[in-house]
Amino acid sequence: MNDHNVLIICYIFPPIGGGGVPRPLKMAKYLGEFGWKVHVLTVEPAYHATLDPSLLAQLPPEVTIHRAKEWQVLPKKGAAVAPKTAANGGDQPTKPSVKTVLKKQVVNVLKKAKPYIMIPDDQILWMPNAVKLGREIMKQEKIDVIFSTSGPVTNHLVARKLAREFDTKWVADFRDPWTQNMHTSGIAWRERMEERMEADVMLDADAITTVTATFAKNFQAKHQASIKRLELIYNGFDQADFDGLKPAHVVPGKFHAVYAGILYQKRNPRLLLQAIRELIDAGEVDQNDLLLSFAGVFDYPGYSENRDCVEQLGLGKIVRELGNLPHKEALGLMKGADALLLIGDVSADAGAYIPGKLYEYMGIGKPILALNKAGEATEIIEKFHLGQVADPEEKDAVKQAYLQLYKEWKAQEANSETQRGADFSERVKPYERREQARQLAALMEDILD
Repeated sequence: MNDHNVLIICYIFPPIGGGGVPRPLKMAKYLGEFGWKVHVLTVEPAYHATLDPSLLAQLPPEVTIHRAKEWQVLPKKGAAVAPKTAANGGDQPTKPSVKTVLKKQVVNVLKKAKPYIMIPDDQILWMPNAVKLGREIMKQEKIDVIFSTSGPVTNHLVARKLAREFDTKWVADFRDPWTQNMHTSGIAWRERMEERMEADVMLDADAITTVTATFAKNFQAKHQASIKRLELIYNGFDQADFDGLKPAHVVPGKFHAVYAGILYQKRNPRLLLQAIRELIDAGEVDQNDLLLSFAGVFDYPGYSENRDCVEQLGLGKIVRELGNLPHKEALGLMKGADALLLIGDVSADAGAYIPGKLYEYMGIGKPILALNKAGEATEIIEKFHLGQVADPEEKDAVKQAYLQLYKEWKAQEANSETQRGADFSERVKPYERREQARQLAALMEDILD
């Protein structure tokens, strides 16, 4: 019997997949065990680069999902339309019409204008319909607490409006910082506007939650006078995801390193590839032993630097791109690996972030090669003896870290159970999704009381 109703507001939710999805998904999955009936307000799924409908199967039937349409000004990325072809065989494209040319010009203007009008983020066009549907849910379901989780931060604007209109308790959850984020617009007046938006959210929310101690410390320092209550609820892994998991994409006899996720300019594998090339050339590793698998986005659309690097270094035979995989298959890929790659950003404040995939890697239990700036993520890896750590901009350190794991594999010495200790599962309990849902349930009970 669930005593209370919570409305989780999150634009990113299955069947959309990707890094921001597990936190709201797992909260929705487990909050029912702690006395909360869950309603989810999310977007009506259109095209998205990482659709994974299989994730919806994790939710118990008691969870109710409400979907609001998003207004569209620009076509979604990837929703390309095939060009028209000539009627006489289709070899030559027809001359574009005036209407087509004008439409393309308008789209280009809108793309350039987007940072100046889509504030605080691209999902602001979802807000009108989200608020409208949210009002209907609030009236029909007697919602006790609203839980909004960002990004996008538009989720908090929707939550703030509903919480004020219906005098409802509200928890604002930040998976990443807002104005203290390393990815900001660089537009001075816009950043001042977002500073005011963030201050309003901090002032109105009954509690703020976030995912790292560094984020919590920075929020407290900046908004000490506004925040009523601040709680640290880590991201984590769901042990149920690994029960009965079978290894996938296994190639016997290879030292198989796996990366699952999105790569882009400030988070790329090129220094690692250069390090491996030098280790091969120096005779310290045998090229015939090596395999690197990349699942997800290897090169961001419109770029080819990573693929070019593989070809220039002559590593085509040991690097394979698997593209986007369903979540369960990606976990199987990790399960069958000998090392799991964690490639972090190279920004100055990157050490403040804990990549979500670290927790999945923790649950999988294979050695981690973490190319990360020093910070909370590297401290977790070192504390729990999860693998090797190297600065992502120091080639010699990367070489030594990779070589160490290779030597352990070669000698068959990597025994994670022995390294971690018998009490490992108890020590990592704060990083389990069920425990995090229990923490959130207790917090919501507290602010109701």
